[in-house]
Amino acid sequence: MITITAPGTVKLDYGPMQMIIAAQGESGPLSEAARQAALYAMTILAELAEYRQIAAKPQQEIAGSANLPAALKRMIAAVQTSGDTTLTPMAAVAGTIADLTADWLAAHGAVKAIVNNGGDIAVRLTGTQTTRVGIAPAIGHKPTHMLALDAGQGIGGITTSGLGGRSFTKGVASAAVVAGATAALADACATSLANATYVEHPAVKVAWAEELDPNTDIRGHKIVREVGLLPPAAVEQALRQGYSKADDLIRQGLIAGAAIFVQQQLVMLPAGFVTEIK
Repeated sequence: MITITAPGTVKLDYGPMQMIIAAQGESGPLSEAARQAALYAMTILAELAEYRQIAAKPQQEIAGSANLPAALKRMIAAVQTSGDTTLTPMAAVAGTIADLTADWLAAHGAVKAIVNNGGDIAVRLTGTQTTRVGIAPAIGHKPTHMLALDAGQGIGGITTSGLGGRSFTKGVASAAVVAGATAALADACATSLANATYVEHPAVKVAWAEELDPNTDIRGHKIVREVGLLPPAAVEQALRQGYSKADDLIRQGLIAGAAIFVQQQLVMLPAGFVTEIK
């Protein structure tokens, strides 16, 4: 279902995909373009559904991509570029669809396009356009911080991974937020970053992924299903591990910045990457 919620903004609810699409042209809001972009996003998801088995394979087992759809090629490239060999292409699916939808809008006259695919956001800004993205300390919570963006920063994706999201996580972060050149790569890196925050503690309950979802793409992987109250030392360890992983990703040029939340505690790279909402 596609619903126009404001001038230039539509909400898409299509199977597992809930997306908000906002588009603005030189002369104002682009409601019809946003609606057409939603239809385009639906075709991407429908096409990917036909390749679900390949997308769920470990990246090392995917022999070639010549005959695969463009979206799946981007997903594979994103997880491979992230350097995390434990990720399947599904780790980049939401960001990839957001990217392609935002690119479609940019190609059809949008000077400002924001596509929020369930918390994985693609942003396209040109000229003097700016925007602000809210950053929440936990998935599904109200934003407490924000990230200001302009066209010159080269940031095209802001994504979040962590406990309570649509996908499983191996870490204890309530939110690992990453900004990068594309939403696809940021999506893969956010998954890897959230996973890096795992700490062993009686309050951290784990399970095999297939026990919770027989159709999971990470069978044989242990995931975190529940986290109780952690002592300060465990929170500090989780944040330290997340910080180290984020620093490595930044040094490689894979992401522009990150914010990691563990039980209301926050670390970020670089300093001042996000600012508190007053």
